[in-house]
This record gives sequence, C-alpha cells and structure tokens, in this order.
Amino acid sequence: MTAWNASYYPSSYTVETGEELRVHNRKYYQYDPKPLGEILIEAGVITKKQLKDALITQSHTEDMRIGEALVRNGAVTPEQVCLALCARFGLPFVKLRQFEIEPDAMKLIPSRVARRYKVMPLIEDEERVVVAVSDPTDLELINTLRFLTHKVLEIAVALPEDIAFAISTYYQRDDYSEAMDSLIVESLATSANESDEDVEEQANEQPIVQLVQNLMTDALVRKASDIHVRPEQNDVNVYFRVDGALQWVRHFSKQLLPAVVSRIKILGDMDISERRLPQDGRARINYLSKSVDLRISVIPALYGESVVIRLLDTEFAKRDFDELGFSKNDSDRLKSMLSATSGIFLVTGPTGSGKTTTLYTAISQVRQTGVNLITVEDPVEYHLDGLTQVQVNHQTGYSFARALRHILRHDPDVIMVGEIRDLETARMAIESALTGHLVLSTLHTNSAASTVIRLLEMGIEPYLVSSTLVGVLAQRLVRCNCPHCLSEENVEPYIRDQLRLNADDHFVHGEGCEECQHSGVASRQAVYELLQVTPEMRSLIKEGVLVDDIQRQAEADGMVPLTAQALELARSQHLPLSEVHRTRLE
Repeated sequence: MTAWNASYYPSSYTVETGEELRVHNRKYYQYDPKPLGEILIEAGVITKKQLKDALITQSHTEDMRIGEALVRNGAVTPEQVCLALCARFGLPFVKLRQFEIEPDAMKLIPSRVARRYKVMPLIEDEERVVVAVSDPTDLELINTLRFLTHKVLEIAVALPEDIAFAISTYYQRDDYSEAMDSLIVESLATSANESDEDVEEQANEQPIVQLVQNLMTDALVRKASDIHVRPEQNDVNVYFRVDGALQWVRHFSKQLLPAVVSRIKILGDMDISERRLPQDGRARINYLSKSVDLRISVIPALYGESVVIRLLDTEFAKRDFDELGFSKNDSDRLKSMLSATSGIFLVTGPTGSGKTTTLYTAISQVRQTGVNLITVEDPVEYHLDGLTQVQVNHQTGYSFARALRHILRHDPDVIMVGEIRDLETARMAIESALTGHLVLSTLHTNSAASTVIRLLEMGIEPYLVSSTLVGVLAQRLVRCNCPHCLSEENVEPYIRDQLRLNADDHFVHGEGCEECQHSGVASRQAVYELLQVTPEMRSLIKEGVLVDDIQRQAEADGMVPLTAQALELARSQHLPLSEVHRTRLE
C-alpha cells in the first residue's frame, strides 16, 4: 500500500463542526466529477497496475464500486480514498463521529432515503444543504439528492462506516415512528383471535420489513455480535452485544412485537404459526460489501417471544492467526501443528471465547494445501466455499458420532468436528485420527492442561490420547483498551493480591470517548495458552497423571500460561487489569 502524500491534501480540508464546514465551502468548493481511479493515480496513492487489478475484482462482484475494489485488494485504505476525492474536488472531509448534525437538515432527507443511498445531511441554510456521501463521483446520487431537497446541494465526504453509524444514531427513532404510523395499531395487538394470515401480512408490510432490516444493519454498524429482542411487561427492549457486553439500544411498543418476530421468522425460514415452542433458523445478508450469516433463535417467554440473532461475519473467519492476536512464535507453532497429516488438535474455552472463529481460521490455513476438508457442526456457523459442511440433526438421530462414521467414507484429509460432547464422539474422533486424518475440534475445559485430563476422564485410554493428540489451545476473549482515552486504572487491593502484583505497579484502562462510543473498549482479541504435545509430554500421559504435572511439562516445552500472557498485555497498556482478573486461570 502506497504511503499517503501529505502535501497533496491540505489539513484545512478536514472539518469537525458546522461553522468550519461553512467556511470551507466558501473558500475551496469546486466540484468537478472525474473517475476515482485517475484521481488516486494523480495523487500517487495507487499505480496503473493496481487500478487494473481492482477493475478485474470489480467485474466479479455485482454493484461493487472501484473504491471498494481497491480497498478489498489492499491497495488503499477507505480514508485514503476519501482524502483523494476531497483533494481533487476541494471538498471537505467530515469526521462524522465528532460532528453534530443539525436537526433541520435531517428533515430534508427521510430515513429510508438516507439508508438506501448511504448519505447523511449535515447542515442546512435558507438556500443550501450540505450532505455527506462516500463517493462524490456518483452523479446519479447527486442528482437524486438535488431533486429531493429542492435546495442548492453541496457535498462533503465521509467514511462509509461513519455515515452508516451516523444514520443509525440519528435516524433510529424515525424507523419505529414510521412503523407505528403506517400500520393499523389495533390489528397488531396480541390476542387469541389474531390469525396467522393477519400476522404474516403485517410482517410483509414495508415499514416492518424496513424496521427489521435497519435493526440488523445498525447492529453491523456498531460491530455487534448479537441482537437481543427482549419483550417485557409494557414494551420491548433491544440490546446489542458489543465486545462481549450487552448494551441497551432502544425500545419499541409491544404492539409491534408479533409482526417483528414474524418478519424475523420469515427471514430464518421458520414457522410463523408456531409460538409455543422454540425455533432455530438462519439467513444471510449483505451490507457494506460484506456477507454476514445470521443464526436466529426464537423462544417463548413470559411476555411474548424472545429473539436472539447471532451475527457471523464470514470475512472475519478468514483472517490469519496474527490478526487474531497470536504472537509470531505461537502462530508459527500453530501452523506447524496444523501441517500434521494425522492427529487431533483441540481448541478449548467457555461459550463465547472465540473457539469457532479460531477453528475456522485454522481451516482457512489448512485448505490452502489442497486437501479435502469436511466439517460436522451444530449448527454450521460460517458458510465457506471450498469445503463440505455437514449439519447434524439430533431430532432425526444424525449425531456427531453418526456423521463421523459416514464422512470417513467420503475420502477426507481433514475433519472439523464442531464439539466433542460425549465418549462416542471422542472415540470416533480418535479412530479418525488413527486412520490418517487430521481432526480439529472443541472441548469445554478451562485450561490446556486440564483438557488432557478431561479426555482421560471421559474414558479414552491413555495410550490413545498420547498417540493422537497433537496440541491444545485454551483461549478467552478480552476487551482491549481504546488508545484514544487511556487513563490510570484504580485497582482493588484484592485483585493485586490474587494476581501477586506489587502496590506500585500501574495499569491503565479506556475512560470512554467519541472514538470508542464512550465504552473505553477498542476491540477484542484472544488471550491463550498453547500446549504442544512433545515426546516428553506423551510419556507423561498415563492413568493417574495430575493436571499440575501436565502444566509443568507444558511450560517447560514453551507454553506461556494464559494469565501470564494477559498480564503482559496489561503491562503494555493493551488491556485493563480488570480483564486479566476476569479471564484468569487459577
């Protein structure tokens, strides 16, 4: 990626307030459309070859713009695209996270238009309105906005994700108001006489369709992993799980609940007439050039049906180990273990510790070698090309163990089992490893060393564990500090005692700012301990072996304990000490 030429783009083009925007437009504004590729070449950001490669990428995906193709190829960053456009046209680059939107400007562009075209009105005067867009070369969009606002249109440029975040923040109330105004409220009231046909018709009404779609896109904009729609006595609350923590987002009238839940059931291919039993479904949506899988769970609760939607970013599962937070040394050790032609590699940890994401990252590494890879899952979380994915079905008796028996006849090289839950599945995984297959799976244990003991306690013979186990990765997810708002962390004395810290050891945490939406958290990453089964470790795995003996040998073989690794990250100000204490292994 070419470094940005600072002299090409004056710092005065960046604005953060309405008054700065007005001053800029009087001084610099000179809108003159020109192809983005030419602009970036002139700015020295990309080469002609990179533009040619991006055009090829663009041709393979419907409705992809050239800027998106350049970003996907790694030729530029989204901000470089915006800055090049601003420099060429004399347009302001608006930092929308800090910008205060004028309510009068929002009245000129309805919510549905802003979301459809991904634009955000900023300020409005008597004759003029300034609108933020991500691509000012889109003449069709510019003409549409001129026609819609009936004012002199001036353009500002902002990052696509910032525009989406502003829309989610400022327009969310309009979505529910529009849904309530457009539907007959009396027909939405929950009653015993309500017919399935009425509910289905309401679920397909445009306001409800748009409301559910906006709910999902807002969750993606805020980088949520889950959406919770929770009915209570008087209304319905919506929560997003962001960086592992539930955040209240909004509430809406209970009169909308039947139609909203039915719409979600339709998306997940579920039975809308069944309201007494739990149901599971799945769907896939596309947003900002990304495919996202939805795993939907609906259960009947005291005040109505409760919904949880898991958002699974298919692109996230394709990252390298380095991007997941693994050190260079451990990343190389992992890749070495995964290059084995047979054996079992296990990822362990509680629910929500990122086991599936790590396994799929491992799969993306393994499948580059041209092997036949088959997964057996419940449910299939990420849909990926280039491998065979099998969904188990316990209602029909198609369990993990039964699926494994059949896929062994399907000529696999590598098998991924979603979870080893019982002795039968464990024995089948061992048998698969003994017959020349690499088996990847998960197990619910606390530490890497205790995983070996757990396999023995399940009834697997020690000689089978020692001869097939390749390695164990125990991991947790921790919330990282926002680097923009670090402040000293007040550490309770009992935490220092439990972690054996000195009284003069200092740590920091994120205090909360605009950059992190006042959460103090920038992202999450894995903290882990990686146990490699060496010849010395194999000789230890016998009946009656203690977990402390396994732990000592693993550390002698180079394993850094999970708590020690997390503590080192806290010392480097990457995460707060409270996260070390929360995820520590005793």
